[in-house]
Amino acid sequence: MINKLILLFLILSTAGSARAQTPVIFDAIGFGDYRTPFVKVQKEGKIYFCHPVTGLLVDDVKDHSGDLLSVVKDGAYAVIHKNGKLLSNFDYDEVTLPSHYDGQWYPGIPYNYQFAQTKKKGMYGLIDLEGKVISKPRFQALEIINKDIIGFKENNKWGWLRAADGEIIQPPIYDEVGKNYLFEDMLQIHLNGKQGIANISGKVVVPPTYEDLSYILLKTKKYTAFFQNKAYGLIDSQGTVVLPAVYKSLIPVRGSDFLKIEEHGLQGLIDAAGKEVTPPLYDRINDFVRGHAIVEKAGRMGLIDESGKLLLSPQYDEIQFKNSAGQTVFYGDRVSLMPAVANASKEYLERIAAEAKLDAMPYYLHVKDKGKVGIFDWENAKPIFPTNFTEIAIVNQHGETYFYAVNGNLYGIYDKLGKEILPPEYRLQSDIYINRSYTYGDLNDSPFIFPVYDDKRLGIYNSLKKQFIVPVGDVEITWLNARIFEIRRKVEEKSYTKESAVYNSDGQVLIPYTQDIYLLKMLSDKLLLAEQGSKYVIFNMKGEKVFERPEWNRNGYYSSFNIPENRKEDAKPFQSELFKINIKGENLFIDENGKQVRFNDFAYVGEFYDNLAWVASKKGDEMLYGLIDTKGNVVVNPRFDRLEVINDHPDLMLIKEKGKYGVLNRQGKIILEPIYDMIDNFSPELMEIRLKDKSGLADNDGKIILEPRYDNLRRNYEGENRTWPILAKKGNVFSFINKGADRPMVVGKSKIN
Repeated sequence: MINKLILLFLILSTAGSARAQTPVIFDAIGFGDYRTPFVKVQKEGKIYFCHPVTGLLVDDVKDHSGDLLSVVKDGAYAVIHKNGKLLSNFDYDEVTLPSHYDGQWYPGIPYNYQFAQTKKKGMYGLIDLEGKVISKPRFQALEIINKDIIGFKENNKWGWLRAADGEIIQPPIYDEVGKNYLFEDMLQIHLNGKQGIANISGKVVVPPTYEDLSYILLKTKKYTAFFQNKAYGLIDSQGTVVLPAVYKSLIPVRGSDFLKIEEHGLQGLIDAAGKEVTPPLYDRINDFVRGHAIVEKAGRMGLIDESGKLLLSPQYDEIQFKNSAGQTVFYGDRVSLMPAVANASKEYLERIAAEAKLDAMPYYLHVKDKGKVGIFDWENAKPIFPTNFTEIAIVNQHGETYFYAVNGNLYGIYDKLGKEILPPEYRLQSDIYINRSYTYGDLNDSPFIFPVYDDKRLGIYNSLKKQFIVPVGDVEITWLNARIFEIRRKVEEKSYTKESAVYNSDGQVLIPYTQDIYLLKMLSDKLLLAEQGSKYVIFNMKGEKVFERPEWNRNGYYSSFNIPENRKEDAKPFQSELFKINIKGENLFIDENGKQVRFNDFAYVGEFYDNLAWVASKKGDEMLYGLIDTKGNVVVNPRFDRLEVINDHPDLMLIKEKGKYGVLNRQGKIILEPIYDMIDNFSPELMEIRLKDKSGLADNDGKIILEPRYDNLRRNYEGENRTWPILAKKGNVFSFINKGADRPMVVGKSKIN
């Protein structure tokens, strides 16, 4: 009797809505796993799948592609949109879902096309994304050419029709038709074992008289190569033969508008008009990069330009193309031309910009001859360094290029023109782990400041000033920010004792060498936090101590007050102009000038973020929590018994008052009044609220999405936003609730495990 009353309530509670439909009631319900958005239901002992919005019931979901699903009921197939709209009757023997996409793993990129191919009595038809029947099942086969053109087979011959309205454009006269991968408005046609090309209107561009057609994609042009009488020729986009079939091979050379030809086993180059660029002289011609190509002959390498001019004769062991960071470059652009990415991360955009900037810088020729290495300039292939070196590394320091030229065990450093900066008298590192003595070097953003190693010894050099900032010695260097670094060295005659100093990138000593000091981090551009002995000390950039207290030390002070930590990425020291000094019994802060600020009206003040801090105030035996700003003004009166973080909701705080919970945002606004028995994370967009042992949902703005009237709510990890539809339990009845609705459409008397 109780279950019947609950079911009746659920039905009646939806009747007043203009959008409401009568809920569909089943013996049991559960999540549909990969069949989302459908959910699993049980009726009279049999498992079905139900769409939670429309209530459509099917036996199974056979396929899901993009916005379309192929479903089956009583052995017959239909197509349905993911929103629940039935796009066809259950009238087919099979439904498949051909679709095409480029980069759909990135959000915001639409599918090129989505169709539903229907099959009935061995014949095929097509339905579009809106449910429009392009063709009933009347064809032997279908081939999706593109979003506009569909190939069809009828009476064992192929033609094509228009996807917009199903009108036949080309009657079926060909043995086969297919996609042309060079031109969207063209199709490949086959007839009597020969191949040709037609445009989408049916006009034959290249008659089907060729044994084989292949695609030739050059740097700025597109052609079709044809094979006839055991030779290759070339056809342009208008169907005109631009090269007769007289070549044993026509191979596109990437990065150019040239074709490789072969004669007597040797390769040469011609352009698309047949003009010879370089005669067949080489065993191999590689791809072009910025107008240069490496050629090979008799196991040696040389270089040609786009005019075919020989820049370097084939006399070298090896030639490699290098960019200004020493990375080997092959053909084409280094920066990939990916589709536009919606909501691209800041890191992604910065990486692409950095790659583009690097790619715009000069390239170099890394040349090896008789086991020795040289570097030649790109434009004229003239030596910057002759082939006299063991190795030459190209290093890019924030846009400035340097060469590290090695001979034997010694190296020197040179500028981008090959001019000596440091003579070749520095030893290579004998220990591969020695770089650990130079850390956070990426913080240094100067193009002219770089480390110099002499085996295990280390220094820092300024190439602009032509002097060492730190002479090469037995030191360890750690960059603290873009301009400041720490130097650590052993104290003479004390093998285990080290001392530290702080320098800026101009070579000025900010903090002289001091024993037992460890530099922890930069608090700001003005202040540095260090540990001296067991105490914490704050220095300014003049090396003056701004703050120290014996009580502020590494032993730590752990507050007994329940103040949640801020987990926002930008919660840095002085983000709100004040930095907290953790000393027991004091609410002490300092500003960037070292001025001390105290808040004595409170038992405890937490760290400031966005100019607000949580405070604890004692009232009798109770400790109550509120919010103040950096001036000490009360933003939220201390009235809450407790503060907690809410997982996956970094901008929100759980508050407790008189045993009840609410939610406060970081701006100090109460978005959920403290009236609930419990509030917890449900998903990144939703919080679960409980009141009188009943659960509901609220969003991050405090809007009630579901009133708390359910015994239990379960998130659908396979559904929309990895959340919807939600499985709800009320009494002994289970139901699925859709996004945007607060009443169920699918109801079950129990849950399928």
